[in-house]
Amino acid sequence: MRTHRKPPPPDKRTWEAHSTYTADLGVPDRCRYRRTPPGSPTVADLVQPGDTIATSYNTGGVGIEVKEYFYAAPTGEKPPHFAIVYVPPDRAANTAIPISIGSTSALPSETASLKLFEGNTDEVFTVDRVPRAEALPSRTILIS
Repeated sequence: MRTHRKPPPPDKRTWEAHSTYTADLGVPDRCRYRRTPPGSPTVADLVQPGDTIATSYNTGGVGIEVKEYFYAAPTGEKPPHFAIVYVPPDRAANTAIPISIGSTSALPSETASLKLFEGNTDEVFTVDRVPRAEALPSRTILIS
């Protein structure tokens, strides 16, 4: 005797790209990107080489470089995003890991950065800042 069963319900999850990497792999991109408000500092303004950073997913280290990239969205626009290259404190100095960042948040402390895709809730925080070098006055010595 044959048993007739109902087919299983279709998967209700809607998968969407959370990064430029997953979008490039073919995961649907809803084309919803975060933007840094006009006049606000960018990620490159907030994170300088030497700053200690931490992420909401428990990684971090010392930032060694901040690079700006442009994502070629399916809509034709090219929203900017940044990669913070950092070295974890427990690894050799020649091991660097990039983090892709889309915009800065509107937090008053100006220390958090968010991912480019709105579907991604990861954050990057500047934990400790390296003192910025002030321009030293030039010194001249008169030799007579």
